[in-house]
Amino acid sequence: MKLYKLDLLTLLISLFILSGCQNTDSIGLDVDPATGISGTFTDTVTVRTSTVREDSIPTNSLSQYPLGYFNDPVFGKTTANIAMTLKIANTGATFGTSPTLDSAVLILHYGKEFYGDSTSKFQIEVRQLAEQMNRTKSHYNQYGFNVSPAVIGSQLVTVRRRDSVKVNEIVTGKPDVVKTKAPQIRIPISAAFINNNFLNAPATNFSTNELFIKFIKGLHLRVNEAQSSGPGGIAFLNLTDSSRLDVFYKSTSGTTIDTTMMSFPISNLEYPVSAQFTHDYTGTDVQTQLNNPNTQYDFTYVQGLGGVRTKIRFPYIEKLKELGNITINKAELIVTVVGGTDNYTPSPRMIIYTTDIANQRQFIPDFGTDPLVSLTDNEFGGFYDATKKRYKFVVTTFLQDIIKGKSKQYDTFIAPVSEGYTRSEGKGPSGTTASRTIFGSGKTGVTYKMKLNIFYSKIN
Repeated sequence: MKLYKLDLLTLLISLFILSGCQNTDSIGLDVDPATGISGTFTDTVTVRTSTVREDSIPTNSLSQYPLGYFNDPVFGKTTANIAMTLKIANTGATFGTSPTLDSAVLILHYGKEFYGDSTSKFQIEVRQLAEQMNRTKSHYNQYGFNVSPAVIGSQLVTVRRRDSVKVNEIVTGKPDVVKTKAPQIRIPISAAFINNNFLNAPATNFSTNELFIKFIKGLHLRVNEAQSSGPGGIAFLNLTDSSRLDVFYKSTSGTTIDTTMMSFPISNLEYPVSAQFTHDYTGTDVQTQLNNPNTQYDFTYVQGLGGVRTKIRFPYIEKLKELGNITINKAELIVTVVGGTDNYTPSPRMIIYTTDIANQRQFIPDFGTDPLVSLTDNEFGGFYDATKKRYKFVVTTFLQDIIKGKSKQYDTFIAPVSEGYTRSEGKGPSGTTASRTIFGSGKTGVTYKMKLNIFYSKIN
């Protein structure tokens, strides 16, 4: 018991001595009492913002691929097409003796996102590529594919990512059965195309994947807007492990004639799959801001699929040095979504990155790879808070390094990423989300002002 009292007394004396060695103040905006740090309010820290275009995106290895068109009331028009390579599931397979086509269907499985108007109907068209995609070349989102003009398949669809489908499944030697399958898009493919390029094609074309791809080249997907309805949207497809072309045919084996199915999978992990997407901001406020990068506006914009991002800068952050020797305990950037502008959901997640002296993208330290200072995803933030209608980022080490002279303040950006984004996907612009967001700028006096809250200790 005596030992316990001695330890407690020692602790109290130590705390008293330490408290006499430092003078703690705070600087920031909207100081939260729940943080336990009291201080004064100041508007010393200014945030400058501007909307700028994103860089182009290599689309060879996306985790999901965009398809569609979207006439956005604020951001203008976005279109997205896909080029994909088919492969042979079993090399050297044949269609047997005197094959007769029953049907062929292109099966496209959904990815994890659809962004746009869910009531829109999309006329999806399939064409054959006129040239083989280069397996070793990076394809960027502006790349235009060489496509044959003939439509070999089409289907009017409404995107239903959560609705299963009923499918007749062939059972060799037995009656077909109806099975429930995962949500998918099913597009019938022209009998003439299948007969000419599959059933009646030379068997040598199917002996290896290299010969098959050289012969068939690949397929191209686009949405015919004139035959679609509604504002549209961008659907994402899983072209990694489940989408494919299924060919159903009858062939003779001895004296038996039976219906058989042969699949030709699509897998971007093995053979090229690429996307082309573009944005047209003509006549929008987004275009106005792009044309006037030095003007401070009330709002700023971000958009996926290589659209636009928000550049931020803290022009007077180094004035904190005038306060003496300080250590930042916590710094948070609060980005508030503008309400009442339209009916589309804000991006589920954002990241902040900066550039270096060579203008190369880098994670800020708080979201980097150094285990001593890097935070977990939840600690760092960037997830949309639907209740408070905002995003919050912790930027403590980033600002501390600038104030201490450990790093310089280069261009810094806020950009959207998919909800399931991981740091291993890199710092490049996102090709796996079509979401966009309008939020308040750093301009003084705006309703949804972007704010930087800093809590620091001044050590004498």
